[in-house]
Amino acid sequence: MDKLTFLKKYNISEEDFIKTNLEWDSLIEIYKNFESRIKELERIASVVGNSLKKVQAVHLVSHRIKEPEHLIEKIIRKKLRKPEITITVGNYTKKVTDLIGIRVLHLFKEDWENIHEYIVNTWPALEKPKANIRKGDSGTLIDRFKIKGCKIVEHPFGYRSIHYIIKASNGRKTFISEIQVRTIFEEGWSEIDHKIRYPYDINNTILANFLVIFNRFAGSADEMGSYVNYLHNELKNINENHSKELEEKNKIIDELRSTIDKLEIESMDKEKLKSKIACLENKFPKLNIYSERRVTEVLQK
Repeated sequence: MDKLTFLKKYNISEEDFIKTNLEWDSLIEIYKNFESRIKELERIASVVGNSLKKVQAVHLVSHRIKEPEHLIEKIIRKKLRKPEITITVGNYTKKVTDLIGIRVLHLFKEDWENIHEYIVNTWPALEKPKANIRKGDSGTLIDRFKIKGCKIVEHPFGYRSIHYIIKASNGRKTFISEIQVRTIFEEGWSEIDHKIRYPYDINNTILANFLVIFNRFAGSADEMGSYVNYLHNELKNINENHSKELEEKNKIIDELRSTIDKLEIESMDKEKLKSKIACLENKFPKLNIYSERRVTEVLQK
């Protein structure tokens, strides 16, 4: 790995590299050491990922091991932001917390709570979970994050996701892993934003303006998804309750008919009573008519 080629590829100036006080040979040592650990990290990632797939609210789980070149880039940029830190071949696995990255996607915003409970009860946490929010997010959502013990961070580019830094073991060694939890709509927007802009077009105002609009579309899609889910559950409850009402009504009518048949009265009178019961039976709304009316009531709330 040639130094000048690397710096040019990742848009890092020679001047900035000098500011880090990093030795290129030390970075090469870290690079080679990390390459030798990749298979072991893959096994840990698979174990964590397969465990998360057990959670009912989880829609999709994926994982990745950081590319060795991206690790070196991250170390350089980390040193530029925090010159006081020391990163060596002996401690880089502790200083860089996303060598193992797990992505967990869910359908509805509300689903994250079940996933959160599973994560915090399954693996030791290295730090407090971080909930990235966008400016303007509802107070209700933010309050839920706080109740669950999350640190609230307003992300400058509008990423909305919850990040967990955990310690995962393979029985012999413990490795740090990062788990990111977000909706499928947030995933779509953030992946496009990351591919188009990060890290070299962060200050491109034209791209930024359009990506902000895209961000709002993703947020609106999440809101619509939550409302559709709410509506589905409401209609399911309505139909279940109405089915029970119909069963009870039919049971009462059957009992009345049986009682009438046993009464010692004129057959004409029996027929009159049965006719009245049939009339009463027809006055009960049918299931589909009842549901349509309730849909309208729910939508008007």
